[in-house]
Amino acid sequence: MTARRVDADQVGQLLARALDAAAMSIEVPDAWDAIAGRVLVPEGPVARPGPVSRTRRRRRVLGGAIAAVAVAAAFTVAVVLGWHPLVVTPAPVAPATTSVPRYDAAIPTLVVYRTTAGVYPPPDPGPAGGPAPAAFTLTPERMRTDSPDVGRAALEALFTTPPVQPGNTSWLDQKIAQKIDITSVTVSGGLIRVDLNAFASQVFTEPEAHVMAQTWVRTLQDTLGVRDDVVIRLRGRPFWLYYAVDTTEPLTRDESVRVVRPTGFDSPRQGDVVPSPFVLLGSATAGPDEPARLQVVDIDTGAIAYEQELPAPGEREAAVDVEPVLTLPPGRYRASLSASGGTGGVQDVTFTVVA
Repeated sequence: MTARRVDADQVGQLLARALDAAAMSIEVPDAWDAIAGRVLVPEGPVARPGPVSRTRRRRRVLGGAIAAVAVAAAFTVAVVLGWHPLVVTPAPVAPATTSVPRYDAAIPTLVVYRTTAGVYPPPDPGPAGGPAPAAFTLTPERMRTDSPDVGRAALEALFTTPPVQPGNTSWLDQKIAQKIDITSVTVSGGLIRVDLNAFASQVFTEPEAHVMAQTWVRTLQDTLGVRDDVVIRLRGRPFWLYYAVDTTEPLTRDESVRVVRPTGFDSPRQGDVVPSPFVLLGSATAGPDEPARLQVVDIDTGAIAYEQELPAPGEREAAVDVEPVLTLPPGRYRASLSASGGTGGVQDVTFTVVA
């Protein structure tokens, strides 16, 4: 049975009728004796109560009657309105520090390239016609930083997340733990100079080691906004990076290394708490006739807070950057990013904005 909904005025009328009916059912002349006779059961012949005892008894009976009427009225309201537990949604509360820094034009965006074992076959087949070996690709990720030393911050961000190694072996599964201690990152004389105090990793072979070295080159070049070659020194001396790449000569950018940019968001991440304003960072594939689409929706109201179309820059499908500066009121939001032709599907992320 579906309970009939009533408004506040009707609730008041129902309560008044219930109370009035309960009061009218008691006859005033015989009220005390009638109620006392029903509630109090004597165990034997007793003397009729005196005036004081009768007054106390009347008060007790009257209190019980009022309580009974109140319970009956509350039960009536519960039946009419239906029972619904009270649900209180707490307002978003900012933690001591947010995971995404507040937008400031002076705060740079890091572009961190990570190695990923490719699942596509390389141009040359494997030995003796067997399965082709796994190829390494680069996957960029962008993030904001408050560090004034952006070059060093970019490399540290590169090393703090374990990249995928040959055979899908993470750093934690390797026998030798990675240890890279950066002394400084500077740009001078047309070169990006990296000085290390310590370097330890697994031994890799080509071409995997070459692709891993390209993460250093592209991360530094794209973060610093230059195309200078990269000189890497270990305590002032050249060494074998990943025990396979000679750093005697500067490392150059290799455009033949495949870069894969899957549709999705770099920042904020799922469940992040962000200040306002902030930068929404992501990537998507767009076509000339079918642009990628970005939409930000207020979860509580369903209202569209922001939307944008991103067409391809040329005549073919290409990766496009998503980087709007958003100023949103406090609340919970869901951002969705759809790629051209369904490439990569629809990626979404939910986050909370605080003042």
